[in-house]
Amino acid sequence: MIHESVNLPESRLYTFIDGDRRFALYFLEGQKLIHDLALTHNVRGDGFAWFRDVVLSFQPMIGLLKHGEQFGLYIDSEQPFFRLKIEAAHGGATRCALHPEEFSEFPETMHGLVRCQKLFPGNKAPYLSVLKVEGEPLGSIVNRVLDESYQVHSRVQLSVGSDQSTMLHQLPPLKDEYEYSEVALASRRTGLKDRLQELLGKGHTGRDEIVAAFAGIEFRYLADRPVRFACSCSRERVIKSLNSLGEQDRKDLFEPHLDTLETICEYCKATYEIRRGDLAGGGSGPN
Repeated sequence: MIHESVNLPESRLYTFIDGDRRFALYFLEGQKLIHDLALTHNVRGDGFAWFRDVVLSFQPMIGLLKHGEQFGLYIDSEQPFFRLKIEAAHGGATRCALHPEEFSEFPETMHGLVRCQKLFPGNKAPYLSVLKVEGEPLGSIVNRVLDESYQVHSRVQLSVGSDQSTMLHQLPPLKDEYEYSEVALASRRTGLKDRLQELLGKGHTGRDEIVAAFAGIEFRYLADRPVRFACSCSRERVIKSLNSLGEQDRKDLFEPHLDTLETICEYCKATYEIRRGDLAGGGSGPN
């Protein structure tokens, strides 16, 4: 399920490179993506503001994926209590979920686990990283995911006034022709921070104006790709998931006097009606 947005261009992730080919800069123009998430999820106020910041922080990481790869980010916070999921593919398809949907906080810090999963084409074994978080803010969590899970020298910067973000990424040298380190990244980031925030403050949405704006800070355009809210759920996938449960668990899904149940996708809110007979061993109806 995809909600239509009015008068908003399709969100895109742009890739730029500096003249020395030492740093790539990813720019997410995410206004339509955030708008579509707001239409789909009943999260309001400070809760949605935090949801927005998480999506804008992690979404540029699709620039680090190769063709056919996908990543999943799963935050299980105990204090405050919430569960957040972001799943995205190299091509830009993204789906997100936040529970409980009545979550109304903008947590300064959180305590819990952050799981990062990277999926590869050809059914190769996925990569999984688990980080324990004890009283850390969102920015620190993002940095740890980049440093410890992705093991790259990258930093994300959010726009103050628009649904946009950037990620500065140091490219590994082919030889030892320049310093490849967190120190070098920090130095380059410090020099760009104010100029980037000024650029982000203008809220550019058109490709030509975006390319020209980054040329103004000496980054050359390489490519861009659409980033969109999209869900791959289907009735067949729901049935397959339910069939993975044990026999008694499948039976317990149904009310004793009913022969159908209604399931709702946590990502896009699509509704599916499932009959007992759709599930393995479910041929017998209610007594």
